[in-house]
Amino acid sequence: MDPSAFRLDDGKNDWNIFFAVFFLAVLIVSVWSIWMIRGGFPVSVPIFDAILMAFAAMRIVRLVVYDSITGFFREYFMEVRITDVSGKRLVEVVPAKRGARGTLYDLVRCPWCIGMWAGLIVTFCYFVFPWAWYVILFLAVSGAASSLQVLMNLIGWEAEDYKLDTWSKE
Repeated sequence: MDPSAFRLDDGKNDWNIFFAVFFLAVLIVSVWSIWMIRGGFPVSVPIFDAILMAFAAMRIVRLVVYDSITGFFREYFMEVRITDVSGKRLVEVVPAKRGARGTLYDLVRCPWCIGMWAGLIVTFCYFVFPWAWYVILFLAVSGAASSLQVLMNLIGWEAEDYKLDTWSKE
C-alpha cells in the first residue's frame, strides 16, 4: 500500500500549526504582561491557591468539553447535513472536517487541549486581576463538588456491583 495513503492531510494540518503558534504567542504575551504589570515574575504561589487554580481549570475544561450548557458553542464547529431518505428529511449534525472549524472542533472536544488554555487563562487572571481570586474560588468549589460527585458515583456503582456479585453466588 502507498505510504501517502496514510497521510493525515485532511485540511487541518496547517490550522493545527497555526493554532499551536497562536497559543505560544498568547503564552508569551501573557508572561510579558505579568512581567510588566507586576514588575517581575512571582516567585511562589501558596499551595492552597495552586490547588484552587487546578480545580478552577478542571471545571473550565468540564464546562467547555462536556457540559450540555455549552453545547451550543461546540455545535458552532459542526456542520448540518439535510438529506431526503424515502421522502423523509433526515437532519444530521456532523463534525466539521476541514479548515479552521475542523481544527477548532477537535480543540473544543479535547480535554487535554482545553486544559492548556484553561490553565493559561486561570493563571494569567490569578496574577493580573485581584478580583479573579473570587472567580477562581467559585470555579474551584464547583470543580471539587463535581469531583466528589464522580467519586461518590464510583463508590455507589462499586457497592451495587458487590451486591449483585454476592446475590448471584447465593
